Amino acid sequence: MEQKQVTLACLCVSYLLALAPLYSELNLVVYLVSLLAIGWRIGSLLRRWSLPSRLLLNGIALLCGLGILLLSRHAGLLVAMLNLLVVASALKFVECRHRRDIGGHILALFFLGALTFVYHQHWLMVLYLLAMVTLNMAALLSLYFPAPARQQLRQAALLLVQSLPLMLLFFVIMPRLDPLWKMPDARQARTGLSEQINPEQISQLTQSSELVFRARFTGQPPQARYWRTLVYEQFDGHAWSQSYIQLLWQQQALSGRYPTPPAASAPVGYALYVEPSNQHWLYTLEGSRSRTAEAVATPTGTLLSRLPLVQAARFDLDWPADLPQESRLSAKRRMDNLQLPHGGNPQARALAARWRQQAQDDRLVLQQARDFFSQHPFSYTLSPVAMAHNDGLDQFLFQQREGFCAHYASALAFLLRAAGIPARLVGGYLGGEYQPQQQLLSVHQFDAHAWVEVWLDNRWQRVDPTLWVSPGRLTQGLDTLLGEGDFLAQDPFSLSRYRHVMLLNTLRLWLANVDYQWTVWILNYDQNRQTALLKRLFGDALWMRALLLLGGALACLALVAGLQWLLRARVKQDPAVRLYHQACRRLAQGGYPRSPTETPLQYLQRLELADCPAAPALAALTSHFLQYRYAAPPGTSLAPLRQQLRQLQRQLAQRT
Repeated sequence: MEQKQVTLACLCVSYLLALAPLYSELNLVVYLVSLLAIGWRIGSLLRRWSLPSRLLLNGIALLCGLGILLLSRHAGLLVAMLNLLVVASALKFVECRHRRDIGGHILALFFLGALTFVYHQHWLMVLYLLAMVTLNMAALLSLYFPAPARQQLRQAALLLVQSLPLMLLFFVIMPRLDPLWKMPDARQARTGLSEQINPEQISQLTQSSELVFRARFTGQPPQARYWRTLVYEQFDGHAWSQSYIQLLWQQQALSGRYPTPPAASAPVGYALYVEPSNQHWLYTLEGSRSRTAEAVATPTGTLLSRLPLVQAARFDLDWPADLPQESRLSAKRRMDNLQLPHGGNPQARALAARWRQQAQDDRLVLQQARDFFSQHPFSYTLSPVAMAHNDGLDQFLFQQREGFCAHYASALAFLLRAAGIPARLVGGYLGGEYQPQQQLLSVHQFDAHAWVEVWLDNRWQRVDPTLWVSPGRLTQGLDTLLGEGDFLAQDPFSLSRYRHVMLLNTLRLWLANVDYQWTVWILNYDQNRQTALLKRLFGDALWMRALLLLGGALACLALVAGLQWLLRARVKQDPAVRLYHQACRRLAQGGYPRSPTETPLQYLQRLELADCPAAPALAALTSHFLQYRYAAPPGTSLAPLRQQLRQLQRQLAQRT
């Protein structure tokens, strides 16, 4: 295969590697057109079909450009520019013919790799991108240094390894500036809770093993770990949503109208490492407060990040913090938490009215609700029958009687409101996998949970009706409650599903620990942590820090140069040749340099004609050198040659 075809083959593979992780960020048409263009190029390399005409390519490019222009109106400029770059590079690659075109495509692939890391920052993606960079570098080397493909890949990998120390140095010392653009946050959350919740949504979340957040504690975490995320106060008969007042308050708070002062240090604190969700809400224990102004506390006791969580982030929290508690409900707030649809679920309404007639005390009404769920054959399941939208609660309470946490929470909140007791639904997560050695808790989507908060004794109190039916849900995970067959049944490739297999569980925990270290040390290395690190290393003297950083950069460059010098291929020189060259250098210092084109005999004859005083010694040295070099058997001693070299040096010294 010709060198150009090898280069184009490397670029085809690299383009496919660049497109694969961008499937969720690219428009489907753009993605398919780009794959078709790369496939067409591969077919032309295999001589299966010829390249398309320029007219056809221009027509496809025009249609894609118009589609991307329409896409930019609702997806944002950054997403549109990414789509434009991908489709333009792929279509241009189809007609690539010259060396300068190939060089431009290699640069475009480097840029696509950087954009991929903007969207996907997992450590496995870094290894993936390094493989793509190695392939691009091999293609770049093949343009200027023709060699077999295996040798090009080996050289590219060596160059990449040599650049890693410099990359690490720049990562540590380069200023952590704010981005030049804002990442798009108009997309819906990729997974997790949303501003509206229904029983089916919670059930779907429990089929996902995706990581939501981690929490690292400075002390022992609580036994009952309820991670509050969103509070829902509006009910339409089937789904719960946040109230209009909550949404309005959040909009004003995130715009900076309500600043939140840092809380004082509490007996137990924890660091929250949140995965990207493209939303603002956080996951906190009840009574948590942020130590910085990066998060704002809501009137319902939850926390919101001031910036959308488009990448992994860390929040330092106090728990339990001394927070002001809501001691009375205003008329408006009471009305919001007693709101019910005008019609529907007549049996549930009648049951709540009967409880209220039998007991005027709110606690007794709540006790009657608990007795109802405990005495009837309710069961806990992940796959209940779908509820009707009009009278779904009646169907659940009096006919179906099997459901998930959201079914029980929604039914209890409805019954309490119908009995005149303010109640609201809370969505979040329960439990998590705790690792005592690291004091680290990992919470996944299958830990999603819903419960109720009831207004009793002039404060909101948590009530979890799921525990009335399945008490083990508080301390046990779904894998224990549901069994190995039902847990993550729709996600068979998740390692979390095979926790009972020792080897796979060890691998899962090891991968989780690597991901945690990557999140802590790389993704959360921001400007504040960089300043603290440099101050800890170099002190407060700014000039000393600058000098040490410059010295470190030079030392890193020297290290790379030294490694390259040590790893370069060395030619083993014959010892006789080395001695002869040493004699030539000594004669050159005495004024008799040797021309590079002269043979040893020609050099000797020229020095004899010039009456060089060292000519006799050179004659004897040349004779021994030629005999050793071409006629002596292996193992011949070099002592005569060294003796003649010393004699020559003495004669030159006497002359000077």
